[in-house]
Amino acid sequence: MKRKHLVWLVAAMLLVITGVMATSPFAGEKAKEVTVEGILIDAKCYGMNPDNWTANHMIPKGNMPNCAQACAKMGIPVGVLSGGEKGGDVYLLITPSMALADHMAKTVKVVGMKTFDGAITPSKIFVKNEDGKWEEVKVGTMM
Repeated sequence: MKRKHLVWLVAAMLLVITGVMATSPFAGEKAKEVTVEGILIDAKCYGMNPDNWTANHMIPKGNMPNCAQACAKMGIPVGVLSGGEKGGDVYLLITPSMALADHMAKTVKVVGMKTFDGAITPSKIFVKNEDGKWEEVKVGTMM
């Protein structure tokens, strides 16, 4: 199971690097704009264990506080767990993860292009603040 998720993440990044973003490589469809609301997750840790959808993750030796933030700061891909609940759909965000590190495990709204099934290239990302209001997070592009 772990290998399957790692292969998926590597394949997604290769598609971005090679510039295959204007059309869907799977269905020949053009990219379409979508809006997804959910929780920011660390795609690697979530891929290894779906219980790792909060900021703190379970690892073989116990609990790792703030693992999601640490992984995002290292450049590990970030995703959105739609609906904000374990078991929801996950969308990989094609954007620099370091810009989102301080917002891991927070509720977000992502607006962008669904470039292929399971990935969004965001044009805007909003984080819900403590007052329940949306604040835009400035993120760069991959290239």
